[in-house]
Amino acid sequence: MLKFILRRCLEAIPTLFILITISFFMMRLAPGSPFTGERALPPEVLANIEAKYHLNDPIMTQYFSYLKQLAHGDFGPLI
Repeated sequence: MLKFILRRCLEAIPTLFILITISFFMMRLAPGSPFTGERALPPEVLANIEAKYHLNDPIMTQYFSYLKQLAHGDFGPLI
């Protein structure tokens, strides 16, 4: 029984990694921005927000930063 549980836990690691990777890239490759929604923001404000959340960084830099945050238990700001 312990062997079965251990095997299932080890199988879950690559599955979670694949799901995290797919969801990250789907969200980043979607058109638009999370901050260009219903109301128009001044370009200065939008630039400050994008700099704060590192949205201007290369996508691979964003990805590795995201993985590092997840590994440390930081799941982002709460709403």
